[in-house]
Amino acid sequence: MKASLTLWLACLIEWLLFLPVWVLLQSYQQSGQAILPWMYILPLLALAGVLLRHLCNRKWKQLLSALLLGVASGFLFGELSIFALPFIACSVLFAYLGMTAASRNNRNGMYIAGIAVYFTATIINTRIPVLESNLSLLTWCGSLCLVLVLLDTNTSFLRYSSFAGESARLPAGIRRHNRMFVLLFIVVAGLLAAGGGKAVGMLLWNTVRMFMNWIIALFNGTEEPIQPEAAPPAQPLELPPAETHEPGLLAMIFEVLFYAIGAAAILVLLYYVLRWLYRNTGGVLRRALDALLSMLRRETPQEHNAFQDEEESIFAWGKTVQGIRDYWSSRLKLRRHSDRWEGMNGGRERVRWMYRHWLNSNRNEGYEVKGFLTPQETGADVEEWTGGKNRRHNGDSNTPAVPEGLLRLYNQARYGEEEPQAAEVSALKDRLK
Repeated sequence: MKASLTLWLACLIEWLLFLPVWVLLQSYQQSGQAILPWMYILPLLALAGVLLRHLCNRKWKQLLSALLLGVASGFLFGELSIFALPFIACSVLFAYLGMTAASRNNRNGMYIAGIAVYFTATIINTRIPVLESNLSLLTWCGSLCLVLVLLDTNTSFLRYSSFAGESARLPAGIRRHNRMFVLLFIVVAGLLAAGGGKAVGMLLWNTVRMFMNWIIALFNGTEEPIQPEAAPPAQPLELPPAETHEPGLLAMIFEVLFYAIGAAAILVLLYYVLRWLYRNTGGVLRRALDALLSMLRRETPQEHNAFQDEEESIFAWGKTVQGIRDYWSSRLKLRRHSDRWEGMNGGRERVRWMYRHWLNSNRNEGYEVKGFLTPQETGADVEEWTGGKNRRHNGDSNTPAVPEGLLRLYNQARYGEEEPQAAEVSALKDRLK
């Protein structure tokens, strides 16, 4: 229950970070006669997704459940017309975010995007009369988002600096010393967001103006003349609004049935077209459909931290700069042949190269690599997955799922003191061909 509450609070923060988007849709799409504003339903959908995350542990289950929840909430709290599509899309998105909350870890990018949305919304809302009434709400919610982002990033930085885990307790001295500065920063930010900076600035400006007017009046001997008040402008003549007749209940029911039957017919037609293409075509289209099916069958990773293969958690500035350089080089296609057998130096690098290519070959065939498994557990998992695949295709293969000696040499190359012998490395490369 505690884990579900934590995940739902993370979804609630995501909803709060992009609140200007929901306010914009609320202002232009939903009528003022709605019983409950639509944007307050999104956290409830995220909660439903969090509670269903163990039941919907595969991608296709998550997409289907999110679609059903989104369509139901969109028709309940939106208008029964084509204008309900934005409501349905956002409802599907939040239901899906709730089901996948445990597997998301890129919080910094989301924080930056949310603050940018608030920054843009405060500029736009001051220039659009319809949205001016939401400016106070966005100001306070933006301030709250800044506080939450500050607290979360500060806690993450403290854990990183003190080498503490996610559940470990921080040292009391560091926590107390840091919270003093954080609370002071939050108080200053709250005063500025509440208009304290503007109030102080206007007070200083009015003081300077009064002092200058007093100096001018002192030298001139006259007081500043009182400006006459301008007469209020005449109100234009407005015509009475035309009467509108809403459609009856029967017309609304037939409209909903029309959209439901049309959507079902399109989905059935799309299913049979994709099925025919999958069975009668090959090449790029067949591989694309296989990749789509593999993505839909993918399971959500378990919520635990265990062994992480081929990963390092110690920060090094040189390695970070080299990683950024390698990333952009691969993006610009300047190092297409960097990971080649000829470029490996020594037996250790060559054994690890063969292990990576063995994992990538299984991933390309549909196997999902689980980073929390050790090499031995990964080998056993690959053998189990290969056996299940052979049973589904009613065939047996004499080729072993894990080449003989690969895991032993990989453990020796990564953890052992002695380098693998060249003869064993060459023999293993021949078995992998």
